[in-house]
Amino acid sequence: MIKFIYTLLFVLASLNAFSQEQTYDVSFFKNVKFPNVINVEGENLKLNGHGMHSEGLFKLFVCGLYVFERTDDPLKIIYNDHAKMIEMVITSNQFQSDKTIKEVNKVHDENMALMKSGELGDMVDNIKKFDGIIPHKMISIDKSFQELIVEANNGKVDAINGDIKTFLSIFQDEIKMGDHFRLTFYGDKLYLSKNNENKAMIQGKEFQKSLLNIFIGNMAFNQSLKDDLLSQKI
Repeated sequence: MIKFIYTLLFVLASLNAFSQEQTYDVSFFKNVKFPNVINVEGENLKLNGHGMHSEGLFKLFVCGLYVFERTDDPLKIIYNDHAKMIEMVITSNQFQSDKTIKEVNKVHDENMALMKSGELGDMVDNIKKFDGIIPHKMISIDKSFQELIVEANNGKVDAINGDIKTFLSIFQDEIKMGDHFRLTFYGDKLYLSKNNENKAMIQGKEFQKSLLNIFIGNMAFNQSLKDDLLSQKI
């Protein structure tokens, strides 16, 4: 029992190390200033590059890639044993999970009915629930990442289906502009946090490689973002 408690305390302490307090401000033009260095378990990870991902009119998120040694070679980053990190900051309320999209669209449809019935008080309360989100114009985080990871693995994802679900779970609550997701690759573990709060940990390097591949590998979903992350410009 005592051994179990010590083990639990060690795990919790390790998790805290990967969710150091860090906040980001999103400017009027959706820009974010990333620090040049972030320390992870004694390793100073350097900002290798940062960029933005947009879909249509919506600037969805910006992210910064942190590595032990700056390089423009994605394979060195993906396959080396040093810690690495992706800092992802949401810059649009339109990037939501399927769960939130369903909730928002349901409230919107309720509002249309309330408008027709003249119950404006209830309608205003409903609008406040999801202020700043445009109904029926949202982009699904679940669908986006699911499709990208499946494509990166040529459809062979049976072995990592559980990891995909764990990864997507950190995005399930309503997402607001300025929310900060940290993906820390440390050894054979991937630590996931939101707004400096630990959310999950994924064991094994197979999923790590798949995730890094869609950001900076051959299956990168946004070539411009990939180039920015590998630019070594800070």
